[in-house]
Amino acid sequence: MSSVTANVAALTNGSTNVALSAGTFAVNGVTYGYRSAQLTATNPQAAGTKAFTVSATDAAANTSAPQPFSAVVDNTAPAGADVQVLNGDSTPGKAETGDTVWLTYTEALDPDSVLAGWTGASTTVTVRLTNNGGGDRIQVRDTSGSTLPLGTVFLTNTGYVSTTRDFTGSTMQQVGSVIVLTLGTPSGATGTVSTPTNATWTPSSVPDDAAGNPCRTTGVTESGPADVQF
Repeated sequence: MSSVTANVAALTNGSTNVALSAGTFAVNGVTYGYRSAQLTATNPQAAGTKAFTVSATDAAANTSAPQPFSAVVDNTAPAGADVQVLNGDSTPGKAETGDTVWLTYTEALDPDSVLAGWTGASTTVTVRLTNNGGGDRIQVRDTSGSTLPLGTVFLTNTGYVSTTRDFTGSTMQQVGSVIVLTLGTPSGATGTVSTPTNATWTPSSVPDDAAGNPCRTTGVTESGPADVQF
């Protein structure tokens, strides 16, 4: 092939013969062999499936028939849907190695918007549990100590820790629309809480979905009956 072009007029007005360059390009874990320069989509753009075609020309100037493809326009921002702080078969009400925190979104996030280079596979993080008078709090940090944009989980109760505890060697994994945090080794002693509550979670606006829609920051309350966290 000497050239590849695309007709994406349904997405960008007038773009009927856009040149595509060969290479290796990865988006959300999928590798592609061609891409265009950055294009500006028609605005406003109605949500839904849009058709486009791709044609190839060989060295003898023979051009293939246009081949059909489609793209989905997504105008809906992701948001928090649920939060669960679960016991990992250890002491109920006590933050320990193996306990998990489940952050459920309304759709899958682009993992790279949470942590640069992350594909969603299990990766090492630090889960920080902070003592707070209005309810102990959970945040997540990368291996360099920078806070990741996953927002803050409020345990709506105190006593899980008396001071800040870092659970080093924790893991973070994306499963569909859920980010699962598994606690590693705590930096010190943790307490045991017996009063049942429902945790709350305030997501960050920094992560976005595959279409680049930033996350909404509306708070979420743990579904189900009140229970002890962890």
